Amino acid sequence: MRFLVVLTSYPFPPRTGNTILAYNSIKHLSRDHEIDCICLESEKYSHNEVEFVKKLVLIPHRQTPKYLLRITSKIYMLLGIPPSVYLYSSRKMRDKVSEMIDTGKYDAILLFEMNTIQYCPTYSYKYIIVNIEDPQSIKIMRMASLKVWSFLQRIKLLLFGKITESYEKKILPKMAKVLLLSESDIQDFKKQYNYKNLGFVSYGIHKHPQKDILGYNERTEGMILFSGNMFHPPNVDGALFFLQQIFPLVRQKYNSAKLWIVGADPDIRIYEAAKCFGKNVVITGRVNDISEYLRISIVSICTVRLKIGVQTKILEALSWGTPVVTLSAGNSGIGAIPGQELFVEDNPKHFAARITELLRGENWNQLSDKGRTFVETQFSWEKSVEQLNKYIEQQKN
Repeated sequence: MRFLVVLTSYPFPPRTGNTILAYNSIKHLSRDHEIDCICLESEKYSHNEVEFVKKLVLIPHRQTPKYLLRITSKIYMLLGIPPSVYLYSSRKMRDKVSEMIDTGKYDAILLFEMNTIQYCPTYSYKYIIVNIEDPQSIKIMRMASLKVWSFLQRIKLLLFGKITESYEKKILPKMAKVLLLSESDIQDFKKQYNYKNLGFVSYGIHKHPQKDILGYNERTEGMILFSGNMFHPPNVDGALFFLQQIFPLVRQKYNSAKLWIVGADPDIRIYEAAKCFGKNVVITGRVNDISEYLRISIVSICTVRLKIGVQTKILEALSWGTPVVTLSAGNSGIGAIPGQELFVEDNPKHFAARITELLRGENWNQLSDKGRTFVETQFSWEKSVEQLNKYIEQQKN
């Protein structure tokens, strides 16, 4: 079979969550199918040779000047088009995608992210399988409840959420299949909007050789890891929540505990909240390889309070045999068994107690082994593409 894959972001190599998903899906699909790929070309990145794509088409994309964006954004919003869509508007992309679809040589059209639908002609909608990752309108509305926003920012987010909701209702039911990464999100989406064409594909994590997995005594004593892009509002909120309400309780029981906040462009509020802990908090900023920190940590935490999507920071930690303590929101898209494959605690005092327990080595081996086994069996790229292939076959028939 031959597929057309449409993206906004160049995924070779992948640099963000959505391009990691697209890259691995394309790579595994190419073993049995021919893949043509079209995406917007960013001037920021050099482009590597791509062996597993039969045809790669890049469409130059220039950012709209800020002064012009202020005007056009108001027009788009009046038309009911959310920012996540109009920021990637491209007439050249629409023309080229339509031209490629009109050749009639594709057995399926695969889109990654909702904002790529705008490039496809309406008559092709019934052939399209689109992976939107998570419900954007629900995500925006829930994100507005985070305490990191000002009143005006919260109002703006709620407006964006309503516009996105209207756009989703107009466009998503017309797709052959709309895929999400979390079964929990599917249930929320169905409950709220009663969509009939939703499907599930899991995220994937690479398996690491046993020889690379460190035991408790080989790791850095007292090391707690919180990872992710530290400008992303849910991560900012999660870091502040941990620093203000949980970490002081941890240090009362385990004074040498050291928190490592690892991720790009930390918000200034994280630096401010960390000052009182001195050398017991390390903020690295962007790093070349998060794995270097995951494999030596005693425990990885997820204090993200946004219940949506899949927290890949949890999956990555588990894949390195690093025990995880998370809020229930973090486990909602993963579905691990609390107390066996990771710890789930919403009370700050109980959360701190679980961290302290692991820092001392209590139950550490059990969570390390079972957590790693869980993520390797439930979140492989092979399994993800197997699920995707099922929907492709259904569409073909």
